[in-house]
Amino acid sequence: MTPEPVLRDDANRGQLIDELLRTPMSRRDALRRGGMAGLALTGMSTLLAACGGGSTASGSGAQQLVMSSGATPVTLDPMTSLDGQSPLLWRCVYETLLEFKGSSTDLEPHLAKAYEYDTKANRLVFHLRDGITFTDGAALDAAAVKLNVERQMAVNQGIAYALAPIKKIETPDASTVVLHTSGYSDGLLDGFASLYGLYLISPKAIQDHKGKDWAQSWLRSNMVGTGPYQLENYALNQQAAFTKHDKYWGGFSGPHFERVVVQYVNDASSERLQLERGTSSVAFFLPDDDVYAMRDEQGVDVLNRPAFTTYYIGLPCHTGPTADKRVRQAISYGFDYDTANKHILNGTATQPHGPLPHTFPGYDASLPRYEYDPDRARKMLADAGHEGGGFELKYIYESGYYWKRPFGELFQANMKDLGITVSTQELSPSTWAAKLQDKSSANEAYGVAWWPSLATPFDFLWTLFATSAQGSSGYNFTYYSNKTFDGLLDQATSEVDKAKRMALYQRCQQIVVDDAPYLYISDVNYLLPMASSLKGAVFNPMYLNVLDPYELHT
Repeated sequence: MTPEPVLRDDANRGQLIDELLRTPMSRRDALRRGGMAGLALTGMSTLLAACGGGSTASGSGAQQLVMSSGATPVTLDPMTSLDGQSPLLWRCVYETLLEFKGSSTDLEPHLAKAYEYDTKANRLVFHLRDGITFTDGAALDAAAVKLNVERQMAVNQGIAYALAPIKKIETPDASTVVLHTSGYSDGLLDGFASLYGLYLISPKAIQDHKGKDWAQSWLRSNMVGTGPYQLENYALNQQAAFTKHDKYWGGFSGPHFERVVVQYVNDASSERLQLERGTSSVAFFLPDDDVYAMRDEQGVDVLNRPAFTTYYIGLPCHTGPTADKRVRQAISYGFDYDTANKHILNGTATQPHGPLPHTFPGYDASLPRYEYDPDRARKMLADAGHEGGGFELKYIYESGYYWKRPFGELFQANMKDLGITVSTQELSPSTWAAKLQDKSSANEAYGVAWWPSLATPFDFLWTLFATSAQGSSGYNFTYYSNKTFDGLLDQATSEVDKAKRMALYQRCQQIVVDDAPYLYISDVNYLLPMASSLKGAVFNPMYLNVLDPYELHT
């Protein structure tokens, strides 16, 4: 994939976050409105006046970047969520030891100046850059990294699943961290680079507010990192403002923005209008229809690139008629994929072969696809003991995710043709996630999107299908379980030989296509409208729904 000269595009497995937002919105559900309490057009003029408008310059080095988002963040704590909205804020303040290079899935050092992964000795060593401090003055040293790894594993949320092989941490000196693992683990290195990777938080902040929850309560609305910006103010569902970190190790001698504002807008037309009028420079989570309409807008560029994102409809595998894989297969043949991709998604998506997007490592184009064939679906239902359908399903979706409602309506119409009655229900994102994370209440079909944290098939296959990823442990809300699949996946992720590893992942994909816990519907492009004047961004599909504001300029 070649660098995108104009843009840098970007971006859940959820956990309990707080009393208002008890679980993350689906990460890997990219899509539109999160809702911003009380800040539509009324009050917007006040906010824009306070923010100073869009990317306007008042002299060299005195610029402000304003970005708008139609989906609100879940938490400022990067270790406790895999939602799609929060990383936009995390990447202003927090940094990782490694990062994905340019537009590729290759890794390069960032806060680490070098690293070695000895797969025979099961040892990963990081050598840290010298002289880096957090915004509270604490040093980025080996002890700080050790504490952050321990915190991530203790809270057991976010990217913790990728760090699970770590068994022992040593700090032989202030700039060296040695991680001993239980064996090779595909994706371990990615866990230190990804959009949901181990972002390093000030050890002082963690210790000062540790309490019984490892500072989760405090870090939910506070941020202390090593990055180019520091949090100035944060109003939940309204805005987050950041000012430059004067002692940032990367410096501010170049054409960097000195202030960054992310504003949350619950009305798509208002968000679009801000970008068109220049009071905002980026518009995240706009509906595709609005983005399409902006393609010829003067002063606006629209990114339209293949992404590592797939849309699914999940089916309950532990209860009701869909516990029978023959019924799930029949339903998979009864869905009109072309209508979903060509009309609902306006031709920016195609039906994948299996659970992975076609541009992702390990994609298997030889896998069979469930084509729309209602006659075959009806026969399969009859063979499974459900002639004429005769049962009911509920499809639930979150407020603010524009594609999930029409997908549900199409699912409802298609299933009616098979004699299956589908009701639909809209829920708040927190209620939706909480319901699906509880096996006793997760009895519904649902729409979900996934994009990877790790540049390996393990990311999709474990998170969505593994028995150990059911409920809040991962994102397996279908409660699908197959011991053969689990065993092969374990073998794959621990296999050092790449060819053998990919062959095992291929067998895993064959199993989940046959078992059909999901309808594999859409392999989607990512669309992002930005001001034509905004420069310095590179698209990387591993960093979805985010921009690196430090690299942007006008």
